Amino acid sequence: MSLADRNRVVLLEDRVENVSGAEFPLNFGSQDAVFNLEDFENSFDINIVCVTETDIEFDLIGVDASIANALRRILIAEVPTVAIEKVFMVNNTGVVQDEVLAHRLGLIPINADPAKFLWKQPGDIPTDQNTIVLKLDVACEVNRDAAPGETDPKKKYINSAVYSNQI
Repeated sequence: MSLADRNRVVLLEDRVENVSGAEFPLNFGSQDAVFNLEDFENSFDINIVCVTETDIEFDLIGVDASIANALRRILIAEVPTVAIEKVFMVNNTGVVQDEVLAHRLGLIPINADPAKFLWKQPGDIPTDQNTIVLKLDVACEVNRDAAPGETDPKKKYINSAVYSNQI
């Protein structure tokens, strides 16, 4: 298999061709491609496309998809983030269970710089230096101005959907 063929993934109706095997990176079936660090160093290249204050876009050249995915996962794990960790429900009368709602709240990106906080250690009491407290107080109510027989929840109810800007 030529290098040009290996650099192209082919999507067919019922299968995908020209992808490396799952046994180890750079395994193309009948071809003997034992991983060699020196060959990898010679063929590997990073082309930086765009750099901003918050983002970087780059192309990985000469890298197997499994190695690129491993690098992606490492980068994601090493970026410090702020997320909702503990949720206290006082009165949830909605149809979404408390655990599901808490999980969904944890997926909301919080626009806060983690470098400006002290890391809370187990046993530390929450303070304004290591904790953000958010409150969500939304009630879904019938819209009395809605037309009789209205079926659109956005028109029939006030606050039929909850959005992150309501926190």
